[in-house]
Amino acid sequence: MRKIAVIGGGVVGCAVAWHIAERGLGEVVLLERDMLGSGTTWHSAGNITWKPIADNDAPVLYMYEIIERLERETGQSTGWLQTSRLIIARENHGMADLEQQASTLTERGYETKVLNPAEAAALHPLLDPDAFAGAWHNPLSGRVNPADLVAAYTKAARKLGVEIRQNCRVTGVATRNGRVSHVETSDGPVEADDVVVCAGLWSRMLLEPLGVSLGQWGCEHFYVICDIEPRLSRDTPGFSSTADQIYGREETGGLLVGCFDDGAKTIDAADLPDPFAFSLLDEDWDKVYPYFEKAMQLFPVLRNAPVRKFLNGPEAFTPDGNAFVGPIDGIAGLHVCTGMNSHGVTISAAAGHVIADMLEGVEPRFETTLYEPGRFGDKARDKDWLIAQAAAAPSSYYKDVNKAR
Repeated sequence: MRKIAVIGGGVVGCAVAWHIAERGLGEVVLLERDMLGSGTTWHSAGNITWKPIADNDAPVLYMYEIIERLERETGQSTGWLQTSRLIIARENHGMADLEQQASTLTERGYETKVLNPAEAAALHPLLDPDAFAGAWHNPLSGRVNPADLVAAYTKAARKLGVEIRQNCRVTGVATRNGRVSHVETSDGPVEADDVVVCAGLWSRMLLEPLGVSLGQWGCEHFYVICDIEPRLSRDTPGFSSTADQIYGREETGGLLVGCFDDGAKTIDAADLPDPFAFSLLDEDWDKVYPYFEKAMQLFPVLRNAPVRKFLNGPEAFTPDGNAFVGPIDGIAGLHVCTGMNSHGVTISAAAGHVIADMLEGVEPRFETTLYEPGRFGDKARDKDWLIAQAAAAPSSYYKDVNKAR
């Protein structure tokens, strides 16, 4: 029987393993060097928001479909809470973009509208109506608990016979006659006809010995959780402010504020401590404060709010902000699903579906040209170029109001 190895037990690897098993394509083994959901998944903010763009529209709607299905079929909660989101325009010139997005969603049959400041502040009691021009109320938005989503994927996968090995470190992918033959692990070799690398930050390192240079690099990525009064209810809408490059939501009564910063601080995955499973990097208020200051303008309560937690968790970014999903040229049976640009929770289901489509040899359900692993060619081998591009990637989401995370 065909043997398929999935490397990486984060949210993406778990989604991939389940989708492959559901097709009955072979014996599937999921290899995780630490515990499921470790690495970068555990510190994800878990936000999922629909946007009217090709690489987000269908994948997000499919994600909502899968969340409902996983919970129904496994009995495992994903922590999904549909809170909606306020997309904020600080100045009048930003209102046209919001009107266009709202119009697109209305055409799809969803109830949505652009709000004036007073209407938006009525939905989010901490917003200062004098600090912005208006907001689009996007109902197709909410958040999951990443650990619960991983649990749901893996519970469904186990029911289909997927073997899950935790504390099993992959040390290399072996090839023979131009195709994968097995995976080298701390527990010994694992035979595989197909290998899917979903190792996040560590995917580039893992593939370099094969002569494969993935165009991804690590960046430090931040959010802050503050204790505020009055406490927020769990159904308070989330928010994003494109001009300020910030986003946020309620978190156990407090307010979470994150940013996609200019000139992100890059980090080589090889320089991370080992193990780096449920770990964070050092706080960096000098980097975050300019964005937090903008958040204080929108939410004055933050000016005196104690900080409960500062999270600096590295993520893998790509020069164009799109993931790598697909086969590696020149090595038969080798696929990747990585470089998620802090978007792994959101597109995990669609990415898993695409990998399963490719392994089955059918036309992928979702667009794949944006995610071709070799699209940067030899430039991906130039670390100086790659690092510079990765540093610019996080803020690029907010240069286009439609793409802002």
